[in-house]
Amino acid sequence: MKGWKMKNIFYSIFITALLSINLTFAQDLDTIINRTITRYQNLNSLYIEFSQQFCEKTSGMCQSFSGIVQFLKPNYFRMEIENPKQIYVGDSVSLWIYLPNKKRAIRQHLGSQIPFALNPDIFLKDYNKRFNAELKINKYYEIIFTPKEETEIYKKIIVMVHPERYEINGITIIDETDSENKFIFKNIQLNKKISKKIFEFKPPKGTEIIEQ
Repeated sequence: MKGWKMKNIFYSIFITALLSINLTFAQDLDTIINRTITRYQNLNSLYIEFSQQFCEKTSGMCQSFSGIVQFLKPNYFRMEIENPKQIYVGDSVSLWIYLPNKKRAIRQHLGSQIPFALNPDIFLKDYNKRFNAELKINKYYEIIFTPKEETEIYKKIIVMVHPERYEINGITIIDETDSENKFIFKNIQLNKKISKKIFEFKPPKGTEIIEQ
C-alpha cells in the first residue's frame, strides 16, 4: 500500500511538472512573439542585407541569390538582387521591377504590399487565430507556423528570431510541394537614415515598359 501511495505521488508530481513545462513553453512563445512585434513597432526605416536560397523539391534544383532591402515609412521600399541583377522599387503608388540585363521594367500597382520582413505583424500579430505555432530553441528562436486552414501558398513558415535583440534573422517558407524558400538576414539596421530619393525610379532610355 505504501509503495502504491508513493507511486501515485510520483505520477502526480510528474504530471504537474509536465503541465508546468507546457505552460512555461506557451508563455515563452507568446513573450518572444510580443517582444518581436514591439521591436518593430516604432519602425520608421529599415536596412537589411539578405541571402536567399530556393530549392525545388521535385527537381532537386536550388538557386541562390543575395541582395539588399531598404524600407521607409509609410510604404516605400527598394530591393536590389545580384546575379542576375534585379531591382524592385516601391514608391508608395507603384511597384517597379527592373531587369537591366533584359532592358525591361514592369510596373504594378503597389497597394498595401510590404514584404513580411518589413512588416512582421502580418504573421505574428494575433497569430493563434490563423496558425498553430511551435517553438524550437537553437542558436536562434525558431517559431514554426502551420496554417490552421490549408493554403496553396505555403504549408509551413519558420521565423528565426534573435534571442537578445528580437529581430527577425531569417524566414523559411515551405510550400505544398515541400519546396523551400529560405531567407537569411544580416546587418539589420532599424531606423537608419535613408534618403527618399532612392525610392524614385526612372527607367533608363531604351527600356521596355510593361504595365500590369
